[in-house]
Amino acid sequence: MATAVTAVRRYGIAGLAGTARYLVRTAGSITADLASATVRTGEVVAGAIQGTRADPGTLRLTVLILSDENGVPLLQPADLTASIERADAVLRREANVRLRHVATHLVTEPAPTAALDPRANKALLLDEALGRTEFYHRHLNDVEDTGSVTDVVGRPVTAIVVRDIAGSTTGCSLGISADWVVVQAALFQPHLDQHYDETVLVHELGHAMNLPHHPSSGNLMYFASSPPDRLRGTRLNALQRAVINANRHVIPGVRG
Repeated sequence: MATAVTAVRRYGIAGLAGTARYLVRTAGSITADLASATVRTGEVVAGAIQGTRADPGTLRLTVLILSDENGVPLLQPADLTASIERADAVLRREANVRLRHVATHLVTEPAPTAALDPRANKALLLDEALGRTEFYHRHLNDVEDTGSVTDVVGRPVTAIVVRDIAGSTTGCSLGISADWVVVQAALFQPHLDQHYDETVLVHELGHAMNLPHHPSSGNLMYFASSPPDRLRGTRLNALQRAVINANRHVIPGVRG
């Protein structure tokens, strides 16, 4: 009881409600991932016994492009094409998963500075837990193709294009606790050669599918990528492939 009272005093009722929503969402995601992994394991075993192979699984992607304080979009949808195509190619080659781009939406409402320039990593996780990412959630809820809380398997991952991310971070995912990631607009603009990086979108999708960082610079989940000359690699290992294919976001391919 004292802990709850302290939380209300420090963060307010909205913060406490945000924490409750965060915990419920995280618990639901864990349950869905465990259920998906169990079913997928059974399918793999049955396929091995029957000698069948699966068609590629499908990961669905929706994109929200924010507009700045003056209502100017940070990007145009066409700017995303190269990174989306790169993500599809990497996931097909490395994990037998195709990326289906569902839609890109321009958010015309001017975004507050805190949404345009979010904090990163643990700070963003704290903001999510305390309900400070409400602008994102309001627009996620307004767009039908970002999925529904009733989706057990195959809910799209939504990439939210922001202006800047705290520190030297260019993308951030909250992993199992969220179905969205944030990516910096400069990543998709080839004329900004010190920022343009087609690996970041698919790297953040990897995090959204529960992949942690990897110590090898040739791996897609390597923590750093420095354009234009020192980009991370795009390889995945067998364990990473298994984690992706067991994830709740991936619609399994048909076996035959």
